[in-house]
Amino acid sequence: MTALTPDPIAPRVVPGAPVYTQSSSSVSNLLRFAALAAGVVALGAFFLPWVQYQNGAYSGFNLAGAIAPALESVKAGGLKGFNLALHAMPVLGVVTLAFLALSLREKDLDAEIRLRTWAGAASTVGLAITLLFIGSALLGGAPGIQFEPGLVRTDAAVQAGVPKAINAGDFAGLGAGAYLTLLSFAIAAVGSFAWDRRAVASAIGAGQSVRSAWRTQDFVLLAILAVVFGALYWWWLQPYLWVVPLAAQVGQELLFGMWFVGGLLGGYIIRRPGAAFLAESMAALAEVLLGAPAGPILVVTGLMQALGPELVFASTGYRRWGWATMALAGAAAGLVALPWNWFRLGYFALDPTFLLVLLAVRIAGGVAAGLLAKLLGDLLAATGGLTYFPIGRERVREV
Repeated sequence: MTALTPDPIAPRVVPGAPVYTQSSSSVSNLLRFAALAAGVVALGAFFLPWVQYQNGAYSGFNLAGAIAPALESVKAGGLKGFNLALHAMPVLGVVTLAFLALSLREKDLDAEIRLRTWAGAASTVGLAITLLFIGSALLGGAPGIQFEPGLVRTDAAVQAGVPKAINAGDFAGLGAGAYLTLLSFAIAAVGSFAWDRRAVASAIGAGQSVRSAWRTQDFVLLAILAVVFGALYWWWLQPYLWVVPLAAQVGQELLFGMWFVGGLLGGYIIRRPGAAFLAESMAALAEVLLGAPAGPILVVTGLMQALGPELVFASTGYRRWGWATMALAGAAAGLVALPWNWFRLGYFALDPTFLLVLLAVRIAGGVAAGLLAKLLGDLLAATGGLTYFPIGRERVREV
């Protein structure tokens, strides 16, 4: 005899229950409009003073523009990519605004929540990057890493400071723009995720499927995964370096797939829009906070590695979770992140034929990461500890 595990949020049809047409909670809508306004403020704050050096103040826009030409002679490492992290701020603001605006026009609850989740994901990433920037000025950092904007580095082998790169003088302090950006993205994130819980409950009671609605336990699990995989990613740097004498770049590319597992596993277990993206991005943030030698630029790396799996899961409507889907998501993690990873590591200087070999190995490593994530998820679900998540509710037990 077979029986499905209990579904704590399975739809229960209530006779006469109203069918949801659009979220109408005044508080929810107020927070959404606040998030829209915050997104606009975040865009404007990018052009306000972010950091003060001895020779003058720089907005986020000016700082990013000043760093770019100073790093043209640097093939890889150092501050390479730091300007891209800064330029990502207005892009994330635009993405937040776009998804929130689309959600205002959406009549379907599931689609509305999906759009707001994407807006929340973009604003959360913007919040994380801003926190790192501010933290780099206010925190002393861990051994082996400099957190001050004047000493931010992105590679253990190259140390290049912002003031030295742009001849700005000593770091003096942060400007209002950085703090305003931080506050704006925080408000945008809260407003994006604050959908009408009563409307969700009403829709479930009316027998409608609401796949996109995030719950408290989803956020808790996301935080746990971020911390666990942040620590694992930090430790994985040692095997990544140990393999160099044995297999050089080929061996490193094969091991690179381990840095994709956190996002893949988060998406596989939670199965909601943005889960894979947030799990991988937050794991990268945790890795930085634990003192990873690569420094704050790892957040950008995490974003690139998070995008591929999320796109694959989204293409299936977050409904297909078989071995083939997970393998494809793992391969996508490697492919989408490939240009950024190779740019940072300077692989573009290698022989084109050898790059094709590395590409094949990277794809194989990504596929292995996707399969490993599914295996881990299934093993965890078999323990019964994930009953309140989609992966646990779909399991069939022999009784």
